Amino acid sequence: MPKQPYVSNEIILSLNDWKKKIKLANHHIPFVTVRDVNKIGRRHWIYCPRQQREVHLLSDGELGAYKILLWQPNTVEVKEQYPLDVDETFQIACAKEYIHPRDWKKNKAHVMTTDFVVTIREGNKRHKTIAYTFKYWNQIYKKKDNGEVEKINQRTWQKFEIEASYWGRRGIDYRIITERDTTKARVWNINYFELAHDLKTTKSELSDFGKAFISSWSNNPNLELQDHLNSVSSDFDASFQHCQSLFQYSGLHHLLRLRTTEYIRLFRPVEILV
Repeated sequence: MPKQPYVSNEIILSLNDWKKKIKLANHHIPFVTVRDVNKIGRRHWIYCPRQQREVHLLSDGELGAYKILLWQPNTVEVKEQYPLDVDETFQIACAKEYIHPRDWKKNKAHVMTTDFVVTIREGNKRHKTIAYTFKYWNQIYKKKDNGEVEKINQRTWQKFEIEASYWGRRGIDYRIITERDTTKARVWNINYFELAHDLKTTKSELSDFGKAFISSWSNNPNLELQDHLNSVSSDFDASFQHCQSLFQYSGLHHLLRLRTTEYIRLFRPVEILV
């Protein structure tokens, strides 16, 4: 059995303090914030218009993953940097004979966090929770000379196992995602769509726009996006800018089934999935 770190009173107090803040705020507050992280790398402290609160994301990859998870049509809530009960993760680590995550200089246990805890809506208004960890692909995998992929960084995978066991005890799916799941093109497209997140429109206008856009695209799928928007703006007697906003809003809320694995730009054709 490896020598385990000790759980300090400071750690327990920090968890209790976080729980009090959650109750007072009446919304999620990340346990780890941008201010707490000193490591080299890009971090993002943003205001989320959909959840109407500040969000703390610790890398470009986490930012992309957050936006993709957030704007799925069945997403109810995304909680980032979610803390796990330290007594329970400590128990799991001991059972697996893994060293609990720690400050190795002081041999003090760290509170483990899961990057994203997502609530989604299923049929009959039922809710389901899924836990996600984000890691860059080359931090946890390596492609061998023969083309096969192997896991690397055993210590990181041990931490994943502790997280998976923690959520498994609660009947919650645990998934590991990388930048290959949250590609630059998909993130670019969401950022483009998000420009119209607060568009004032109606179901009727969105429906009419969708029908007109699909009709234009069906007649000539190879036209550039801006040509379709010009065509629809002429039929609608509306400005190009307004029609572009309707397109962005429709893409953001999945009202148009667009292929988002490629960059969506005004000067390129766009593909509707049929």
